[in-house]
Amino acid sequence: MLALTGACDADSRDDAGEGRKPATGGSTLSASSTPQQVSGSPASAAGKSLDQKGLDRLALTAHDVPGYTVNTVTGQGSPVDHDVLTTYRAVTPAPCRPVYAAAQLGSLHDFTAQVSQDVVSVSDDLGQHASVGLTSYPLADARTVMTELRTALPKCATAEMRPSAAHPGAGLGYSGSQSRSVSGYGDETLAFDATQVVDSGGPSIPVTVLVVRQDSTIATFLSLNPIQPPTIPQDIVDAQLKKLA
Repeated sequence: MLALTGACDADSRDDAGEGRKPATGGSTLSASSTPQQVSGSPASAAGKSLDQKGLDRLALTAHDVPGYTVNTVTGQGSPVDHDVLTTYRAVTPAPCRPVYAAAQLGSLHDFTAQVSQDVVSVSDDLGQHASVGLTSYPLADARTVMTELRTALPKCATAEMRPSAAHPGAGLGYSGSQSRSVSGYGDETLAFDATQVVDSGGPSIPVTVLVVRQDSTIATFLSLNPIQPPTIPQDIVDAQLKKLA
């Protein structure tokens, strides 16, 4: 799975509130990263979802994030998997499906375009990194994705979320999701922490997730770290949201 791959390959590589809060432990979200609509940009056509070519242009490149490598996993010519929605919709307990999907850079809703990337520091021995997902929807669906996640998070603090055994990825679960307060990004922003659990009795890895809706596109940032509290590098967040503005 994408999240697990992003965490372990170190060698190859923030509920809305008032006031500015850290995005992740030890990572301060700066006001300069608040997206502003730019006339004529692909994301500025109010309410219109992007096609794959339009979303591809908004994905990060190595030029956007000096000091990091950027590996595209889906989109930009790599296959995009709509069938993964079946796995997300099979997660139990059912009220927690939006949380599980967000931790996988997705949602329960089909999309018009998607790009996912692993962005990894080339110089930090701890492999500072983020998995970054861009997903475009019709505007009503994008708003619903955020509403569903906001509703689900308080219900899932003690739940272990995973797909049923009949579905791909059944060995990968999440537990203990806790909302974090964050504001000032895009049109809507949510953030939470959780623990990734690989198989029964397998390793438990802390993860942190930031989800930002900018018009009809949702950007999801995830970082996980088995050694220390995970943080999403601020420069990765800033660079991606600047491109969405």
